Amino acid sequence: MKIRIAMLALLLASPLMADEAPEKGSSEGKDNEQSSSRVVYKTVTPDGRIVFSDTPPPDKKSEKVVIGPTNVQPIAPPQPMPTRKLSPRDRDKRERRSGGEQGPINFAIVSPANDATIPPGQRFIVLQVALDPVPRGGYEFFAVIDGQRWGGTSSSSSLDISALERGTHTVQAVLLDAGGQAIAQSQTIQIHVKRPGGQVPDFPAQQAPRAPKAPQAPGYPRARPGN
Repeated sequence: MKIRIAMLALLLASPLMADEAPEKGSSEGKDNEQSSSRVVYKTVTPDGRIVFSDTPPPDKKSEKVVIGPTNVQPIAPPQPMPTRKLSPRDRDKRERRSGGEQGPINFAIVSPANDATIPPGQRFIVLQVALDPVPRGGYEFFAVIDGQRWGGTSSSSSLDISALERGTHTVQAVLLDAGGQAIAQSQTIQIHVKRPGGQVPDFPAQQAPRAPKAPQAPGYPRARPGN
């Protein structure tokens, strides 16, 4: 009899236990929601110190403080460093510091143009060249005209060839390093020099010296015209 009464009491109490379980679960959900919303509690101790904690102290009065979201800035992707185009002088200094070998040199005649005609009234003819990069330690160049080396060299970018006689000539430039070694050759161009007949340039090319006169045999008088 007592067993039946106990089982009956247990059956009557089970609905009440089921009703309490959701309330407990809902309170736990509220606590989790509060903890995820970044809430802290401010407490002032008797000696005046301020203490912050994640949970309210059970035996002290506390103030609820809501912390806002953290301002997080995205990390910017790395940008390439700007580069500066080096001048021939700066490039030469860098190569000298690094000890690297100098690459090939671009060397060309820029004036006169190929197949150019020099008119009769033009007294000066200047051969101009361009080179890149500039050879380390200095340089000079000379001209080869009609297959023969022209007298004189230049350590700048121009060479005077005003002594050319009239006619058609082939012109080429040869670049030398500081030691006098040929390191580059330009293209070969052709120019046409026009000068009036019988006129020689202001700076005529060197001519072969005249042969000396034959000595006269002793004892014979010099021949006179008409004898």
